[in-house]
Amino acid sequence: MLTSRDRRRFERAAARARRPSGRRSLATLAGRLALWAVVVGIALAGLVVGARGFYAYRSAEAPQTPEVALGGKPAAAPEPAREAETPRPADNRQARATEVRQAHLRQLQPVLRTDAERLSQVARRMRAEGRVTDVRRDRSDNAAELRALFTSHRSLSGDLPNHYQEYSQAKERLRRSVAEQDEEFQQTASLVMTRLSLPPAAEPRRPEITWAVLEKCLDKGPGMTLTTRPDGYQYTVRGRTQRYSGGATVAEDEGAAFAAFTSFAPDADVVAHCDSLKRRAAAIVTTADKLSADALGLAEQTTLPGECKYTKPD
Repeated sequence: MLTSRDRRRFERAAARARRPSGRRSLATLAGRLALWAVVVGIALAGLVVGARGFYAYRSAEAPQTPEVALGGKPAAAPEPAREAETPRPADNRQARATEVRQAHLRQLQPVLRTDAERLSQVARRMRAEGRVTDVRRDRSDNAAELRALFTSHRSLSGDLPNHYQEYSQAKERLRRSVAEQDEEFQQTASLVMTRLSLPPAAEPRRPEITWAVLEKCLDKGPGMTLTTRPDGYQYTVRGRTQRYSGGATVAEDEGAAFAAFTSFAPDADVVAHCDSLKRRAAAIVTTADKLSADALGLAEQTTLPGECKYTKPD
């Protein structure tokens, strides 16, 4: 039977057996540290793999510039698109003013082209007959025709001086010159008509003889001709010809008219008027042709000079 002393020894031995030794504790701690190192290494490796996959996915989505594709320097990132700036009130006013001006230019261009055609017509008439209107018509009718030749549009013609001042002033001077020419032509015709001394048979043809005298005086034609042939004769006045057959006998009134025409000798006063008419006619032809070309040139311009009520925005 164990004594109390032996039992105490046994209990102390058992207690020492149950208590871990120092070496065993160090081994256990080292094992635990190694286990933690493995766990942390696995976690870090997972993070690295995940990060590489994420950046690979992003780079596959983003378009590469030629430089990046070739391994060069990455191109600068494109700037974000800027929103359109809201037009400022001043810009709107300028755009509106330009639009209104161009619209008015398009209104004036046909007026200028009509001017060109009518000025050309003035030159043709003056070149052919030394006047523009028909002296045989009433003066009021001739005045209306003259206004129409120099007024291509009822309202817009009056606006041309606001934009083409030099051209408009030259056209107005031409209009006055044409009016003076027609007026002097009427005066000269009246002077010649009163100077003619006609036999009774030629009296009905007094105006006809007068126009023939003026045509010859202005160097615009022969005035009057009479040609006889065995089978008839030909009577021509200011380009209009009448032919007769049945013999060489000339009608009394036509023969008397031709005799009065050929015998008329203009005095110094008539000659002076004729010279004045010729000089003015030549100047009118030159000016009208030039202004006709000027009007066409102005109609081709793309900008409108000057200001008027039509160029002001509402």
